Amino acid sequence: MLDPACLDLSALADALEDRTPEVTWYLDPADAEVHGVSGDDRPGPDWVEIRPVTSRESYRDMSDFTAGVQHRRAAALLDRAIDGRGAFRRFKNTLFEFPEVRDQWYRFRDARSRRRAADWLVAAGLIGADDGERLRARHPDPDPSNDDVPAAVADDLGLLYGPRLRQVLLFGSWASGEGSVESAIDLLVVLDDDGFPILPWEEVRAMDDVLWQHTRRTGLTISVLPVGQGELVRAADPTVVRARAEAVRIR
Repeated sequence: MLDPACLDLSALADALEDRTPEVTWYLDPADAEVHGVSGDDRPGPDWVEIRPVTSRESYRDMSDFTAGVQHRRAAALLDRAIDGRGAFRRFKNTLFEFPEVRDQWYRFRDARSRRRAADWLVAAGLIGADDGERLRARHPDPDPSNDDVPAAVADDLGLLYGPRLRQVLLFGSWASGEGSVESAIDLLVVLDDDGFPILPWEEVRAMDDVLWQHTRRTGLTISVLPVGQGELVRAADPTVVRARAEAVRIR
């Protein structure tokens, strides 16, 4: 049996995903090293061949990931992309339109591939079932809610403002599901204005660090419209009227 602590699960996962015709991958039980063999090279006598996973497994990953995507436009396009022949190419091309979703996919794919590597080690008799379960448990599917950018921004604004923050409403193209990497995330930030007149430019400046941190992390532009609770109720400003009509409450 191999010592799980000595395993390079990433290298094994990559070997399982590689379908290069002229390369065959092996694992050497003596040192848990993964080797690619091609041409006139010959594997070691005790090496265990690593047969690549089927395209069906990879397709299941794409389908499961698409079902959990929260960006509605991206989810719709990915669902269309994986339908029929050429699904893998269309899926990859679609992801390039949505950098944030693409990053989610990489994390999801890595978790799935590492769990398959753990399963392969158990099936090959190289580690025990208990060790396999422990390895699998280290690589759960990422929680899509962790990558909900509008909600993450709203949470940080809650920390910034405390009880002064009454609501955060999402409006514009992201609220309608038409948002993309080219679209700003538009947020209506509703603050308590009882005795505190709302000065929009000062509030935007106060939120600047929070917004920049999320823009730097995701590459997405985040636009905020600060309003007082009273102004939201009266809704005299046409922009506020439109935003309130479209809005989806996220906090």
